[in-house]
Amino acid sequence: MTGPRCIGIDGCPAGWVAATPEGVFLERQLSDLLCSGGLIPGSDIVAIDMPIGLARAGRRECDVLARQELGAARRNSVFLTATRGAVQADSHTEATRLNRANNAKGVSAQAYHLFGKIREVDELLAVNPALQTTLYEVHPELAFACWNADANGALRPMPHPKKSGLGAYDRLRLVFKRYGRDHFERFRQRHWSSHVADDDIADAYAALFAAERIAAGLHRALPEHPPRDERGLPMRICF
Repeated sequence: MTGPRCIGIDGCPAGWVAATPEGVFLERQLSDLLCSGGLIPGSDIVAIDMPIGLARAGRRECDVLARQELGAARRNSVFLTATRGAVQADSHTEATRLNRANNAKGVSAQAYHLFGKIREVDELLAVNPALQTTLYEVHPELAFACWNADANGALRPMPHPKKSGLGAYDRLRLVFKRYGRDHFERFRQRHWSSHVADDDIADAYAALFAAERIAAGLHRALPEHPPRDERGLPMRICF
């Protein structure tokens, strides 16, 4: 009997990139990516680097805990996810106004740029509830910190930013050691880096690593007992 299929997904300028043991794949829409992969809801494990579960007000506890786990070196890689009302806003200015009105801080331009993809995930889970037992929120830097753990299992966040030369080398070294480099290189030959950057692919592989830990029952969740948002979605980050 084989275990569940594992998929790691990250957003990218061209849409969504997925890493699997069988290869790396790209689709404009998340629903198309899941369909093309023959996903079995409730059986397969999909780890995605995108918020699942949106707070009505204030900050999500999982974001705060993730920043604490990563420490000074990588804490800024975890955005404080905007409130549900702000994510639905039609402009950056309105998103910031709504977020502050809901006891949260202003919204950075970089965070606002992700709102379309956050809404895409949220809407997909609303129309296909079966995916709620299959889709897990992860964060690549937590996955890499776990992947890079010391001999005692203590997390070791990556020492260099992912877009730096040393940061790219450190992350791809882990990817190639575990999964080989053939799939990465074949995908890289077919797609422009302006559409899918090297770090997008590496982050998808980090999500795949987290998915395999989830499938094996080895993962941690922040927080351990997550609250649920108004739609019943758990607000947690797994790794």
